[in-house]
Amino acid sequence: MRDLRAEIAAVFNDPWQFARCLWIKDKSGKLVQFDMNQSQRILLKKLLEGKNVVVLKHRQGGITTLCCAYMFWRALVSSDPISCVSLLHKKDAADEVFLKYKEYYYGIPELIRTPLDKETSSTFRFKTGSSVMAITAAGHAGLRSYTINAAHVSELCFYDDPDEILSNVLSALNGNQLIVESTATAYGDPMHQLVDSIQRGERPGNWELVFFPWYQHEDYREPAPEGWLPDSGELAIQKALGVDLDQLYWRHCKIAEIGIDKFNTEYPGTIEDVFSQKGDCYYTDEDLQYVTKLAPISYEKTLEEPKAGINYAIGVDVASGIAKDYSSIFVLSQKTSSPVYVFRSNTIAPTALAKKIQAVSARYNKAKTLVESNNWGHTVINELEHLGFNSFWKKDGKHWETTAQSKTLMHEQLKEAIRKGSIHSLDEITITELKGLIVTNQSKAPESQRTKQGHGDNVIALGLAWQCLQSLPKPSYPIDPIRALMTPTKQDPYERTWRH
Repeated sequence: MRDLRAEIAAVFNDPWQFARCLWIKDKSGKLVQFDMNQSQRILLKKLLEGKNVVVLKHRQGGITTLCCAYMFWRALVSSDPISCVSLLHKKDAADEVFLKYKEYYYGIPELIRTPLDKETSSTFRFKTGSSVMAITAAGHAGLRSYTINAAHVSELCFYDDPDEILSNVLSALNGNQLIVESTATAYGDPMHQLVDSIQRGERPGNWELVFFPWYQHEDYREPAPEGWLPDSGELAIQKALGVDLDQLYWRHCKIAEIGIDKFNTEYPGTIEDVFSQKGDCYYTDEDLQYVTKLAPISYEKTLEEPKAGINYAIGVDVASGIAKDYSSIFVLSQKTSSPVYVFRSNTIAPTALAKKIQAVSARYNKAKTLVESNNWGHTVINELEHLGFNSFWKKDGKHWETTAQSKTLMHEQLKEAIRKGSIHSLDEITITELKGLIVTNQSKAPESQRTKQGHGDNVIALGLAWQCLQSLPKPSYPIDPIRALMTPTKQDPYERTWRH
């Protein structure tokens, strides 16, 4: 005699069998049995290991569907009362995910459904005490008040404040499993910062990065017509990725439809594709080819001690000091043109910043200092004058005032200095800010819209320092014009060997 209870228990306890009991909507909107594709199978295996999982995905790969199925399975079959939450960036996305949960629950045979205790527009609570819900980021603050056993954050890049979202969710999880899945948008975006920290091993906890390239998806192929020949670039892609001709032709057609920049973002073949510089970037990868990346500078760093007889220039971008934008100080050496000292803080008050500037200028041989006179800069300048500081940059007796015209000029001259290799060593945060600058209007200065990591304040301070550097008197010592064509050694970023 068949033991139905044992068979049901076996299905419940095996997520691979359980998934086949679920029904999902296909691309035409028809309910079909859930048959996992290759990417979904790979992801489920990773999720079952219990680590925090970050999924960098392509579009329409069914990743959200799998994450929801996993969350639903955990809540439905748990013998202990657990809480599983899917967090979405807007209401219609939350409604769509909860609709998936409804289709899962009411699609399985009634015989094996765990009875409901309560159903709302966003939550299933089962008689076991477990629950699964789909809510918007607007309700994220309340997550801190109780413990979540599993959380699924969808499309991280599209939240207003992704850092705060992750902080609140991790606090509510208290060591339990987090799943983050998102397409990325650009270099320096929230997903890039998360992926980069995992790759570097800098994120505390047990994290797993999962990347799904477009060619791993079974549907992304198109029969190549007879006589179609890929160009040299496509042949290189074919060799690098190991794709067949039909996959390559699908890629060819999709790029013709949406363009290479959008293709690399939505259907990446490599992680580097996702975060490559797009067509609206102010800085291209070629512009930055001579720049050596130094380690991130989180607060203050002396890159080179001051040297007697060398002139230095300081650029300062001033913020309010109330934990929003950053106040940044860059010191450039006239001999090397690159930074020798960097400071950044979003908590230092303008008056305290003035004392910091005075000390840094004195240390670097009374370095000439350019502080923009806009907004909080007035306070810093007034405090410096009160302290008796007299190493200001001025033009026609006036401090620098940032206008549309002066800002555009500053960016153009900084870009030229970086492009030629005059400025050849920068910290990682500044490079991220440079790569985050985009052109929204050809007649206006570039804007920092791609990253919240510093809001572009390091770039402004660097640009002002470069302006100040150009005003210094011609030095008596030689400036090595070929220094930028050399590569830093591993021992010392300022000891350089020939670049081949």
